[in-house]
Amino acid sequence: MILTIQNMKKVSIILALLVVSLITFAHEFWLEPQKFLLSIGEKINFRVFVGENFTGEEVDFSKFEVAKFSIYSSKGEESIKGKLTEQNLSDFLKFDAEGNHLIAFNNTNKHIELEADKFNEYLKDDGLDNVLLFRKTNKQLKKRGTEEYQRCVKTLLQVENVHDETYRINTGMKLEIIPEQNPYLSDKSLTFKVLFDNKPLKNALVVVWQKGIEKSNKRNFRSDADGKITFVFEPKGIWMVSAVNMVPHSNPKEADWQSYWGSYTFGFN
Repeated sequence: MILTIQNMKKVSIILALLVVSLITFAHEFWLEPQKFLLSIGEKINFRVFVGENFTGEEVDFSKFEVAKFSIYSSKGEESIKGKLTEQNLSDFLKFDAEGNHLIAFNNTNKHIELEADKFNEYLKDDGLDNVLLFRKTNKQLKKRGTEEYQRCVKTLLQVENVHDETYRINTGMKLEIIPEQNPYLSDKSLTFKVLFDNKPLKNALVVVWQKGIEKSNKRNFRSDADGKITFVFEPKGIWMVSAVNMVPHSNPKEADWQSYWGSYTFGFN
């Protein structure tokens, strides 16, 4: 087939739409600053990523409708209201106090629809066995999946050498992932707990990722009755702990399901 300029433009549009589609359906979403270990007053490039297997595309945070964007430190909580821009984010992230700085981000609902087979596969891949069982029991395995979803994500930075309890703050998001030990003081193991509606989330699939080392790794866990997991840990590379919870949507006219995606990142670069 001979490609005309018009056909080439069509192909380019199709490829662009495919890329957007892949980014839209990518599961992981996380905050990854340029650096995690900072000096007082140091400025950094703050980035949001979406993708698979802890690799992905940087996305423009200014396009998100923000429900919460806060930074916690020994000085308390500061928040940005409204749209995020390069300028207000730069003014906001000052890091002028020693200790932990915890950044929390929650966006408003996004809508997604998937063909039945793709939706079932996605439920299986992300450990949402209860939803898959519901669809099977109610003979909905051939039904198109409709869903509203939110991101509830956090990242922890360390400024200078002072350590405090900021790392374990419950920021009040619907899905909370909280370490029980300070990642910047531990060197053998870490315990994280997962809360939904401020209650322990039992039997959730919790994924622990590590990259920026010779060979990246991924480990799957199921949270216990207290919503906790424990894993062997080393202070190297960049880490992410992630989980998702899905519940019936409060308004079936809008979607069948409502999901909340959480992640907690920290690192040693």
